[in-house]
Amino acid sequence: MLGICRAIGDIDMTTAAAFCADLHDMIDGSDEPRVSVDCSAVTFMGPAGYHALVDATGYAVRRGRTLVICDMSPACATLMRLYDWDRELHFEQPPPRRRGPASVRISGV
Repeated sequence: MLGICRAIGDIDMTTAAAFCADLHDMIDGSDEPRVSVDCSAVTFMGPAGYHALVDATGYAVRRGRTLVICDMSPACATLMRLYDWDRELHFEQPPPRRRGPASVRISGV
């Protein structure tokens, strides 16, 4: 079996456990050392979805595989920018980091 999983729809606290279980099954059933999670069709991802990906990443490592997140939708990329500060996850292309606020010169003060 190829190591590609496509996440679709909302991944939140009501769907994260099933999402994580599906990822575990995909990791166990894959013939490939790299398992990819295509997140292009994720319409919403909450913190529970992020934690499911962290759990599945550790699960993959324990089985000698690498879990890679690819093709993130804007909703998924936003959450990754907010939560993955410790770089626990592997990305095919990391979510772009937002630059700090622009400097504003105040005149007349």
